[in-house]
Amino acid sequence: MRTLFDLFLDICLFRKGPQDIPISMPLLKMCLLAYATSGLLVLALSAPIQVALLQILLDMVLLAGLLYLTLSLYRHPGRFEQTLTALTGSGALMGLLALPPMIWIVRQGPQGDNQFPTLLMLALMAWSIAVMAHILRHAFNTPVWAGTLYALGYTFLSWTLAGWID
Repeated sequence: MRTLFDLFLDICLFRKGPQDIPISMPLLKMCLLAYATSGLLVLALSAPIQVALLQILLDMVLLAGLLYLTLSLYRHPGRFEQTLTALTGSGALMGLLALPPMIWIVRQGPQGDNQFPTLLMLALMAWSIAVMAHILRHAFNTPVWAGTLYALGYTFLSWTLAGWID
């Protein structure tokens, strides 16, 4: 387990990429479960559990669907399992890192001084988008700027669709 944690941490620190993930369906399933769980924990802090569950399910379907479609367009469908594992494993780690500032924000309430935890959340979001860009540029074999555009586009689309579920 420590080896997997170190692998996803190295991806989040831009030392490794999706190509360094072992091709393993059990690992992908474990990462999908971890991603769903961490995402659900974060979302449930600010939304009813049913809404949070729908939002994380939508996010996972959107992530897998767009990833498969784009990898197919780039003629790299064989990279799907490794890339989705890298995205969900690193996403689960980012979700766990987001829990403390989210709890802090929720406990403070709307009247509290939320500047510092909000700044932490903003930094985590930027880092998460950068990690996604790093993974996608390797998976699609594109320049950094293209990976960044894909990551930003996905993030915007995901947030927009999740907002409709509220």
